[in-house]
Amino acid sequence: MNRKSVIVGGMAAAVLIVGGITAASSGKASTATASVPSTAGAVTASKAASSPAAVTTTVTRVIDGDTVETTDTAGTVLTIRIIGIDAPEMDTCEGMAATEAMTAIALNQSVTLALGGDGEDLDQHGRSLRYVDLDNSATDAGLTLIQQGHAVARYDSRDGYGEHTREDAYIAADALASNYVCAPVPTQEPAPAPAPNAGSDNDDTDVHVAPAPEPVQAPDPQPEPEPARTPEPDPAAAPEVPATAYYANCDAARAAGAAPLHAGEPGYSTKLDRDKDGVACE
Repeated sequence: MNRKSVIVGGMAAAVLIVGGITAASSGKASTATASVPSTAGAVTASKAASSPAAVTTTVTRVIDGDTVETTDTAGTVLTIRIIGIDAPEMDTCEGMAATEAMTAIALNQSVTLALGGDGEDLDQHGRSLRYVDLDNSATDAGLTLIQQGHAVARYDSRDGYGEHTREDAYIAADALASNYVCAPVPTQEPAPAPAPNAGSDNDDTDVHVAPAPEPVQAPDPQPEPEPARTPEPDPAAAPEVPATAYYANCDAARAAGAAPLHAGEPGYSTKLDRDKDGVACE
């Protein structure tokens, strides 16, 4: 074999090697491109699996006709805004009636909470949007409230929201049910004034004036008690004057406590009565 043949053979071998490497690279690229759809499918499945599933819990409080609270066995409390219905506000008579109706339907009942199929989980107030189905009777609490006339079908595709799973059934029930309206409270009319002479024996039409009532005589005032009298002190006993007395002068009469001496009294003497007025030793 000459040199030329060797060179040509070597070049051919090189071409074959390069072609094999290129083919191998193309095969790898084709394999990688085919694997992309399966990866995207896995991501989509993962997102679908993360959506909230139906759960079983217990209604422990009725807030109003379309809102309840539930508590599960772990103690988790959820505020549930029932999908697709609207009950009157609590400050109305109809709202109170709707609350009482939902209480009778669901309070203390074991229920299943299910999504509505429109992809919405929470409303703008953070309440969970769910259907409330009673486990013991498969009763749809929201649908039952519509059928009783305590709620209307609302917050659906007609209002610009997503179409929920039971929308058609709710709208049909709403069309058949009459809305509950509280009866007006009767007003008490005042009793009419009796006609003149009503019930008189002679059926005359004269107006009789009722006699004025006799004045009530006031009781006689009780006399005020007289103030207690302060006993007057006993007058000082006058000194006893002996039946017969003699006083040499007025000083002796005064010393004896007998002055003044009046005419006719024991011890009176004209010599002691200087002015002769009948009183001595004045």
